[in-house]
Amino acid sequence: MSMVPAPRPGSVTFVIVLTWFVAVMTALGGVLFLLASDEVLADAGVASGDATIYGWVELILGVVIAIVAMGLSSGANWSRMLVSILMVIRLFAAVWAAVALSGTVGFWPIVTAALVAAAILAMLWTGRASEFFNTN
Repeated sequence: MSMVPAPRPGSVTFVIVLTWFVAVMTALGGVLFLLASDEVLADAGVASGDATIYGWVELILGVVIAIVAMGLSSGANWSRMLVSILMVIRLFAAVWAAVALSGTVGFWPIVTAALVAAAILAMLWTGRASEFFNTN
């Protein structure tokens, strides 16, 4: 007797959309660094060699994030675990940064990033989300 796959909950679909958005924006950022002129890079205070390295890293990272989004879409538990680990790391980094940036303009964006990471974790670990990932 085979297990019938559970339908994908809306919360997981929302996380998938966010993941695809991050994948596309990351890859696009990498392409922009690779295509930027030396003049633009100099105005931004970025060395040409650094921009090339950063551009390739961002492009590759965007592809990896897209693979994770595909895994989430298909209900792959490894994808949920990977995103969860990254969000926990993001939370720890945000707490550290919030303490370091307390009283500065950077404080509220860090708090927002922490709240988004916590929301993603919550959406990936609801009962319906667990049923979806455990039956696909």
